[in-house]
Amino acid sequence: MADKIDVPTINFKKIVEDAGIPTTEAGWSALFKQDVEAEGGIINNDSPFSPFWRLISRIITKPAVWVINQVLIAKILPNMFLLTATDDDFIEAKAWEHDLTRKSNEFAKGKVRFYRAASAGPSLLIPAATVVQTDAINGTVYRVLTVDDVILPQNSLSVLVPVIAQNAGAAYNLAAGYYHILPESVTGIGKVSNEAEWLDVLGADSETNDELKLRTRNAFTAAAPWHIDAVYRAIITEQAGLDADNVYFEHDAPRGPGTANTYILLDTGEPSAELLANLNTYVMAKGFHGHGDDMLILAMPALPVDIGLTVYPQPYLLADEVATLLADVEQFIRSAFRENTDYSTTRTEPFIRFSFSRLGQELHRQFAGLESLNWHQTDITSANNVPRLSTLNIENGNA
Repeated sequence: MADKIDVPTINFKKIVEDAGIPTTEAGWSALFKQDVEAEGGIINNDSPFSPFWRLISRIITKPAVWVINQVLIAKILPNMFLLTATDDDFIEAKAWEHDLTRKSNEFAKGKVRFYRAASAGPSLLIPAATVVQTDAINGTVYRVLTVDDVILPQNSLSVLVPVIAQNAGAAYNLAAGYYHILPESVTGIGKVSNEAEWLDVLGADSETNDELKLRTRNAFTAAAPWHIDAVYRAIITEQAGLDADNVYFEHDAPRGPGTANTYILLDTGEPSAELLANLNTYVMAKGFHGHGDDMLILAMPALPVDIGLTVYPQPYLLADEVATLLADVEQFIRSAFRENTDYSTTRTEPFIRFSFSRLGQELHRQFAGLESLNWHQTDITSANNVPRLSTLNIENGNA
């Protein structure tokens, strides 16, 4: 399993003080007096009310204390170490030392299926820039646009049409069925939907400092050029939309001696066959694998689960407020099962217990209109797979 960043607390002020460098005005005044006396100077009036010492405090001790505390302790020392660095430029300089650069944002690209309204009929034109959108998710509507003019052949019931996200970002990597609305009708088309493996290029946000730090830390362990997980993790996560903590390895020669599998997990949605083929080609056919290595990149297997929940809204809510609440609760749960990223929630992962009591706590924190929740199932335990929704049934307990 990929390691996650665990940042311990480091007391840089104590480090500086242990080195004998004062961090207070009193300390600098004492140090100055000691140096003056060591040079043979005689100070008769070192009272805090002495005009001389007040002048010294202003022109020597105050600037020294500011430089030590605000520059050395707060800025320079933390940014000398990848663990505690917070400044963009320092982190990117550390990454550059390992031949890494911050990954930029990326537009999601894939294919959406358009269905004919009738059972048969003539060829139909699906124009370029046709918009397909989602319902509102936590107040946001996501849109993809068709890339080129595409013809639905005569009597064919459906056709896959290449699309690109309206904006860059990982939030557009939505699960199956989210893109299903045509805001402007297309002649002869009855419905539209994205399928489970619709993504060819992952949408991605510009790499955050924590994500870049994690990749750079991985590069420290990738000193040897062959045969180790860190090298393959570094190679794979060069691709947009893939994070170091979403890459898992299976050893023990799953396909015979010299073989290993890599499983990738997306924050939302599932990788398409084309995306996996591109990654496998990148690793195995372009010279990035070890001598004699046989590495196969696969999607993390899914564990289909049926989820049921009875929601008891607060009794003071109006009917339309209850309907909105139930819809929002559904999207929140779908976010936990990696279908969207519009809510901050604990997401399903391999090798862990997924706790419905924790999910319930998060729902209560998110929605004040909830009085009580009654889950219809127990916690989920998974091995080398990730729980994904098969069905989701939400009932109104006050109905």
